Amino acid sequence: MNYYKLLRALFFAILVAGFSSGAYAQATRTWVSGVGDDVNPCSRTAPCKTFAGAISKTATGGEISVLDPGGYGALTITKAITVDGGTGAGWGSSLFASTNGFTINITTNLSTDKVILRNLSLNGGVQSSLGVDGIRFLDGQQLTVENVRIFNFSGDGIEVNQSQASNLFLKNVKITHGGATVTTGVGIKITAASTCAGTFNDVDIDAMGSHGVQFVSNSVFVVKNLNVARCGGSAVRAEQASTNVTVENSVSMGSNVGYEATSGNLRITNCGMYNNNTNLTTNVGSTGNNRNAGNTTTNVPAGLGGFTTN
Repeated sequence: MNYYKLLRALFFAILVAGFSSGAYAQATRTWVSGVGDDVNPCSRTAPCKTFAGAISKTATGGEISVLDPGGYGALTITKAITVDGGTGAGWGSSLFASTNGFTINITTNLSTDKVILRNLSLNGGVQSSLGVDGIRFLDGQQLTVENVRIFNFSGDGIEVNQSQASNLFLKNVKITHGGATVTTGVGIKITAASTCAGTFNDVDIDAMGSHGVQFVSNSVFVVKNLNVARCGGSAVRAEQASTNVTVENSVSMGSNVGYEATSGNLRITNCGMYNNNTNLTTNVGSTGNNRNAGNTTTNVPAGLGGFTTN
C-alpha cells in the first residue's frame, strides 16, 4: 500500500514540475540582463542573458523587457511579441557583427501577428560585410518601431520584404552611419502582389550610401517630420505606379536628389530641400509651402502650391 502511495506521490510531483516548467516557458513577461543566464526562467529575479534565450520562454503576445544595458544579440521573431529596452540610461542595446539584427518572420499570417520593438539601440559593429540589416521584416502583419537607434549597418537600417499585406509604423527612429553603397535607411521592397501601408513620424536618417527612404511597389504611407541628410541616392524615392506617399514637414539636405519619383505618386507639403545636387524630380507633386536653398539643380514640381526658391 505504501508502495502505491509512493508511486502516486512521485507521479504528482512530476506532473506539477511539468506544469511549472511550462508556466515559466510561456510567461507573459520575461526579462534579460547583462548578468543573466539563458538557463534561467527569464523572470525579473532570474533573468536571461539574450533576447534569443528569452523569446522561447515568452508567450505569444507577451513582452521581453530589459533590466540594464547590454549586448543581447540578434533575434529572429516568429510570433507576436514586444521587445522593450527600457528608458534612459537603461536602454537595451545589442552589437551585431556580420549578422542581421532583428528578423521578423511570422509565417502564421494571422491578424494578431503584431511585433513592437521599443527603446532599443542596434549597433551593426562593422560595415565591411555587405547586406547586413538592422531590422528585416520578412513576414508578419504589423511592425511598430518606436524610440530605436540603428547605426553602423552595411545593409538597410529597416527592410520590409514580404509578399503579404502588412503595416509598418515608425516613431522617433534614428538611422545613421550606413556607409556602404548598398545601404538604405528604410527600404519598402515588397512584391507587386502585396501592399505595405503605415506612417512615419519623427524619423532621422543620415549618411546612407544609397537612399534615405525607398518605396517600391504598393507602398501607401503618410510621412511626417522626416529629416534625411547626406545620402548617395535620393532622400525619398518612389519607384512604382502603385506607390502613394505623402511627405509633410520634412527636410532633405546634402543628398544626390531630395525627392524623387521614378513612378507613382509622391507629394510633399511644407518640406525643405537644401544643398542637394537636385532638389526634386519634376513629377513630384507639391501641395504647398515647400522651400529650396543651395541646390545645384532646382526643378519645379508638378503643382506649384506655394513652392518657393530662396
